[in-house]
Formats: sequence, structure tokens, C-alpha cells
Amino acid sequence: MHSEPIARLLIPVMIVSLILLLTGGCAMERTVAPDSVAETYGSPDDELDFLDGLERRRVVTNHDALFGLLMAADQAGVPEVYEEQLAAARERGWVSSDRDLPANESARVGMIAVAVCDILEIKGGVTMRLFGPSPRYATRELVFRRILPRRTENQSMTGLEFIDLLSRVQERQDFRRAEQAREARRENGSRTDARPRIDEAAGATEELG
Repeated sequence: MHSEPIARLLIPVMIVSLILLLTGGCAMERTVAPDSVAETYGSPDDELDFLDGLERRRVVTNHDALFGLLMAADQAGVPEVYEEQLAAARERGWVSSDRDLPANESARVGMIAVAVCDILEIKGGVTMRLFGPSPRYATRELVFRRILPRRTENQSMTGLEFIDLLSRVQERQDFRRAEQAREARRENGSRTDARPRIDEAAGATEELG
């Protein structure tokens, strides 16, 4: 008997829920920290102090995320000023040029995932290859590869989670460098082995002549 009034009350709730679902929860407000660890330890020489301070943070800010990611990408060339770090991230395609990224606002997992896919040269599946490393697909790819904990692109990370992520990134970078070094040695060995055979063939030709 009361189903019709109840249905009318539920319609606005369903509409709001649908909007939030379609926008991926973008309407949610971000956490804003009073400061960022990188404000105090913002030089590559301060890496250990930066990680120590980050360990106690309940949320990773955009400033801390960009500083840590840029160190992972190119430790020697990390700018110490946030505005320059943001410009470097935009240049690398981690952050769109029209997106505002307040320094002390909680970093989105999606932005971090895009950066990690770029650093590790992860191309992803068919959809990601077709449309590029969007925050959503980059996050899904890293969760699938167990590089990221189970998260959605609009969530944030704790300091410990971000440190663990940076550690996983470094492990994969070290493995890739080791593979490249082995491949280079293998190629050099092949060239070295081929040289005596060429010399032997040249000597044999001279004898026949």
C-alpha cells in the first residue's frame, strides 16, 4: 500500500548513486594534509629521511607522490620545487595539463598507477594499448600484476603502502637492468665467438690462393 511513496523517495537516491558510479566517485572530497614530507626532505640526497617521514603518514600527498615517483624514474634529475615536479609529471604524461593538483591534497591511486606504468614501461592489455594508460586501466593493470594493493583509481594510499610500491618498482627496475646486462653480454659473446671463425675462413682462403 505504501510502495508508491517509498518508490518516489528511492528515485533520487538511485539517481545520485548512479552518478557516483559513472564518475568513479569523483565527487568525493580529497583529504588535505597540513604539509608534505617532501617540503622538508625534498632532495634526492634526503631519500632515507624522506622515506622515514613518509612511513608515519596516514595519507600520501601529491607532493610526496610526485617526488617519490620522479626519484624512481630519474633520481639524478628530480626538481626540488613542487611546481617544477608537477611540470615534469605533466611532461611525462602522468598528469593532464588541465588538471589542478594541490600539493598537500591526497594523491589518487590512478595518477600514481599511470606514473608506475610509464616508469616500468608496462603496456597493459588490449584496452590499455588502444586508449592509453588512463588512471582506471593503469590501476587495474597494476592490481592484476600485484604491484598495487587492491584499490580503485580514486582512492588514496598510506605512507607505508607507497613505500612498498616504490620498493616493488625498484625490484622490477633492477631485474630489467640485470636482464639487459645479460643480453648485452650474450650479444658481445656471440660477436667474440664469430671473430675467430671469420679469421679462420680468411686464412683458409689465403692458403688456397
